Amino acid sequence: MKKFFKFIALLSLSASAQNPSMVVGDKLYVRKLYAEAIPKYEKVLKKDSSNIDALTKLGECYRLTNNINGQALCYGKLVNAGSASDIQKLLYGKALMEKGNYEQAKGLFSSYTADSRGSNYVKGITNMEKMNKNADAYVVISAPFNSTDDDFAAIKFGENTVFTSSRTKSTWITKHHGWTDKQYYNAYATSRDMNGEYIKPQEFLDDINSKFNDGPLCIGKDLTTIYFTRNSYGKRNKSTDGTYKLRIFKGTIVGNSLYQPMDLNFNNNNYNCAHPAISYDGSTLYFASDMPGGFGGMDLYLSVMQPDSSWGTPINLGDKVNTVGNEMFPFVTLDNILYFASDGLEGLGGLDVYETKLKEGKPSRVYNMGKPVNSEHDDFAFYIDGDPNIFPANGFVSSNRNKDGMDDDVYNMQILRKVSRGKNVTFLLKDKDNGEMLPNVKLRLNGDTGTTNDKGEFAYLIEDDIDYRIGANKEKYFDAADSLNTKSSELDEFTKTILMERDPNLSFLAFVTDAKTNEGLADVNIKIKDLFTKQTFDSTLTSGNGEYRKSLKGRKIGDKLAYEITLEKKGYVTNVLNYTAEIKKEGEIKLHEELKMTLGKALVGVDLAKIIEIKPIYFDLGKSKIRPDAAIELDKVVKIMNEYPNMYIELGAHTDCRGVAGANKKLSDSRAKASAAYIISKGKFKKDRILGKGYGELKLLNACACEGKIQPKCSEEEHAVNRRTEFIVTKMK
Repeated sequence: MKKFFKFIALLSLSASAQNPSMVVGDKLYVRKLYAEAIPKYEKVLKKDSSNIDALTKLGECYRLTNNINGQALCYGKLVNAGSASDIQKLLYGKALMEKGNYEQAKGLFSSYTADSRGSNYVKGITNMEKMNKNADAYVVISAPFNSTDDDFAAIKFGENTVFTSSRTKSTWITKHHGWTDKQYYNAYATSRDMNGEYIKPQEFLDDINSKFNDGPLCIGKDLTTIYFTRNSYGKRNKSTDGTYKLRIFKGTIVGNSLYQPMDLNFNNNNYNCAHPAISYDGSTLYFASDMPGGFGGMDLYLSVMQPDSSWGTPINLGDKVNTVGNEMFPFVTLDNILYFASDGLEGLGGLDVYETKLKEGKPSRVYNMGKPVNSEHDDFAFYIDGDPNIFPANGFVSSNRNKDGMDDDVYNMQILRKVSRGKNVTFLLKDKDNGEMLPNVKLRLNGDTGTTNDKGEFAYLIEDDIDYRIGANKEKYFDAADSLNTKSSELDEFTKTILMERDPNLSFLAFVTDAKTNEGLADVNIKIKDLFTKQTFDSTLTSGNGEYRKSLKGRKIGDKLAYEITLEKKGYVTNVLNYTAEIKKEGEIKLHEELKMTLGKALVGVDLAKIIEIKPIYFDLGKSKIRPDAAIELDKVVKIMNEYPNMYIELGAHTDCRGVAGANKKLSDSRAKASAAYIISKGKFKKDRILGKGYGELKLLNACACEGKIQPKCSEEEHAVNRRTEFIVTKMK
């Protein structure tokens, strides 16, 4: 039955009325009686070996009856005569490929540009060694129950092996199909006797075999539900082109009988539906069809069972598996690996068997099974019995690799080990700082996920021609990202190290307190702005005890921070602080230990420098001119005075005891008045709202006096305490 699907659109050719054999051959050809037409065309060519019309039609007859030598002869003569079309050159190349003449075939394929088949066949020849690298994993031996006719598409049914065959059912009556000159296909079964030998095959089930083609078939895991291919017949099932198409039927096995065979609802008189393969759970049926809307020839489709047990609208499996050529004989394993045959993908010759992982019902990367599953000839109907991951796994494959492609046979197949497609990568997840392996890391590779083992390793098979985006996630570590593909290493097995940086668990901690009572302030609005990004980092309220916490997620040791922190609460003076630092260690950053995280009320007698962050006002040596850094601090006072228009301030400048007292007082007074004048000019206040006054060393805050005979032993830090500028609120009208 496989041969019925190796056709392409038949060439439109005119019959010659001059040669009686040609006339008869053409009539048989039009009726698709190709096997019967062959001797007629051969007779024509004995008299005229250069007859282009006869060569063309005989080549097609040979192709449609799978005669490789005949194809090579006819298409070769057409090519050598310069009379071959592009498609005939492609077909000649395919015939040469099946005969093992790869280099000559490659030249013909290279010139074919009408569709993807030419380039795919060139790739197949180029990558042949790569495709055959797993040859040691398979043992393929011709099954003892094969006949001299076609035998193919074997499956297991309990202890029985069920297959499709064109062998003669009886010696006293035979029916030949004019297309192939062989018997119609029927389902047969055999089993092993006590000695392990196969017994003579018998017809499988009563009533399954009709007078035309029946099979291939598949059986559900319940061992009672059967889906099978059958030729339609009868006037009401004839297609508009006058032929009878293949249909898929569903039935129930009761004992040795087929019960209530039912024509599936997606079948149609005008196209073929064949080669059913049911998923393990029985919910999805895969099959081959040449229904309209496909990619060309036979395509693979799936249909999902509906709640009423009918089958949904067939869905084409897409261009990862389907080509301009023919795709057929699907089979799906327990773990959703789809095996199928194609003559349009890169291969070894003829039909080859391919595999692809179904992900959410969709095919992924397609791989050629290589030798010995495939050969230069047609290889198809791949089947695995039971769990494909328990080795050795047993199954079947069909092939016409013997007798020059003229006879389909079943081959017993044994899979000795797991076969990897693509490249095996072992991911090593390590701590960036100490190199320790990291267990329980969650990995994402495109749509797949996994977790490293106790050794910090994760094994994964990457497919060819796919770029993988890798994401790694582990608690207390920063997420890591990477990428790779099969080109990342020339080796078939390699390691990929991903370094993960420990999350230092950084966070801000602050206690906002009342500047006078030192008690925590609740409901203080904290606004933090990132000075690098100009974006708001956080905006929230302090807790009941004035506490504030915020994770610095994503921050690392060595990162530089720059934030503007604004503290606001009704009844208090707004405090704006700048925080800049480089992260040195893990854990909490206690802002209240580095900044004046306080709020004070604008009361008479309060020093603004104690309730907001005002840094020391610096002047050049012996000068009173306002420097840019001093202006930044004085602007903070301008802001407060704008917020409180009834506030009056005395700006007092103080020095330490060193130097001449009179000079200290004079210089401090000059600096105080310069500072006050700056504030008035910037805020455009009335002059009486701020008074600048220099005190020199008259109001020391500690015992570091040094006039006359007194020589204090104070440190620089102690003297610095006395050098200050105070902004005392004198009045609030």
